[in-house]
Parts: sequence; C-alpha cells; structure tokens
Amino acid sequence: MATQLKGRTESMASQEKAVGGVYDNSYDEFGPGATKEGGNIIEAPADMIRAVPGKLSVWTLLVVVMELCERFAYYGASLMFSIYLQKILHQSKPQAVALNRVNQFMSYATTILGAVIADQWLGKFKTILIFASLYLVGLVLLTISSADFSIEGGFGLAGFCISVFAFIGFGTGGIKSNVSSFMAEQIPLGFKPTKTPGVYEDSKLTIERGFRYFYWSINLGAFIGQLICPQVAKNKSYAMAFMIPAIVFFVGIVVFVAGSKNYIKKKPQGTVLTKVWRCMKYARKNKKEGQAHWLNGALGAENVEWNDEFVI
Repeated sequence: MATQLKGRTESMASQEKAVGGVYDNSYDEFGPGATKEGGNIIEAPADMIRAVPGKLSVWTLLVVVMELCERFAYYGASLMFSIYLQKILHQSKPQAVALNRVNQFMSYATTILGAVIADQWLGKFKTILIFASLYLVGLVLLTISSADFSIEGGFGLAGFCISVFAFIGFGTGGIKSNVSSFMAEQIPLGFKPTKTPGVYEDSKLTIERGFRYFYWSINLGAFIGQLICPQVAKNKSYAMAFMIPAIVFFVGIVVFVAGSKNYIKKKPQGTVLTKVWRCMKYARKNKKEGQAHWLNGALGAENVEWNDEFVI
C-alpha cells in the first residue's frame, strides 16, 4: 500500500550501523537474488565496515519542496476558516466549528481513496498530480468565493463548501497518502561505495535523511502559512489571504512537474485492500465448523494471491 513504505522507513535506527568497527548487516532486509538496483549493490558488501547516508538527489528535493508548498497552502488557508465563516459569512460558532471539522475529516478520510487509486491503477506520480490539480481548483474557487462580489451576490457560503469539500478535501487527502512514499522511492535501494575504502552509502540511512527533510518541510510550510495568511486577511482581505496559498501551491505543482522525466515511477502493484477483501470473502465461503476463527477458512488455499502467513 502507498503508506506502508512511510511506516517502515520512519522506524529505522537513526545511528550508523557499526558495532566495534565491523559493519552489522543483521538489520538488512535485502534477500538473495539480484546484486544491483539502480547501480547500487543490494547485498551488504563483505568489505563494508561503516554505512553512511548518501546525498539526496535534486529530484527527491523537488518532492520535498512540493510538500512544503502544499502544507503552506493547507494550513495557511484552513487556519482562517473558522473566523472567516463567522465574521464574513455570518455563521454561528457551532456551525463554523462543524464545517471546519468536516474539512478535517475529509482531509484524512480521502487518504484511503488516494492510496487505492495510486496502488491499483495510476501510480503515485499521476495520482499526486491529479489530486494536486483538484486541490488548486479548490483554492482558486475559494479565493473567488471570498471576493466582495461573491459575498454580496450570495455565493460566499456555497462557494466555500464546494471548494473545501469537493476539491480541497479530496486534493489534500490524495496527496497525503502518496507523496511521502513517492519521495522515498526516488532513492535507489542498496549500497553505494564512497571514496573511503570500507565506507558505503546505505539507502536506508539516505531514506531516513529524506524523511527528516520531508517533515521539516511540513513544519516550515505550516509555520510560514499560518504566520502570513491571517495577517493578510486582517490587514487586506480574505480574498487576498486565500489567493496567497493558491499561488504558493501553483508554484509547488510547477516544481513537482519539473522533475517528471527524472523521477523513479514504479508501476501500480495492486492495493492490499482488495487482497484483504478477496481473502475475507474466500474465508467466509470456506468456513468450517470447529474452526477457532472464521478467517481460518482461508488457510491452506491454493492458487490464490495470499499465503497462510498473510491470513494469520
């Protein structure tokens, strides 16, 4: 699934894997088979005594910049929603809070949709780009709906709901479930020799470095967005305050697309959700009396996409 790589890489040890000057490869997950991937050595070299993180490629950093812009847009705009709904659209506080909660729910619930689309059909790059486009349309519509002529014409609340629930909520969810793992995929797995004998760049440590940059971009984007946008709304207008996230996110999309020809784009391998569903369906159909659990009906199945370990 699109979010699995994120969980695995976040749990890596942050220190170099060296014990007593001898490289400890007990944590390696590379099995026997191919010796190289993307020019890197898959299995730990016999002469390796120390592993270090490698430099992040420009293409990896482009994904990081895109995430910074997206977080700027999301937090810069969403921080103003509650006050905007009460002050400009004349909604009560409970109504404003409820609408804001729906927005937050949409932002996380739609991550599942984004992950399934990427894993099953389109791949991460296309999925991110499609949902980013929806996101940008929502930000533009939000900006237009907050302009004086829209408020006076009675389109303010309707425009807010359409832009936030139909576009921004789906957009941020679809990006959220794919962008971090897509960033990690830009780092070829394996070991790469350095100029120092016995010292190799380890992709696991490089991925860990990538996630440090990635999460710093989240924090930095959110901080700057929340710092600038409310001040613009206070001193200028909400239309201008919402326009800034739209412009910043447009820049983020341009930066992201700039690396299109150089990204590592893995083909969809199928989502684990459909695999789980078919396994459960099979177990229900083949359930037998006396079984400790109904899922045991899927144990020992032949010519299926799962094994007993998956069921257990």
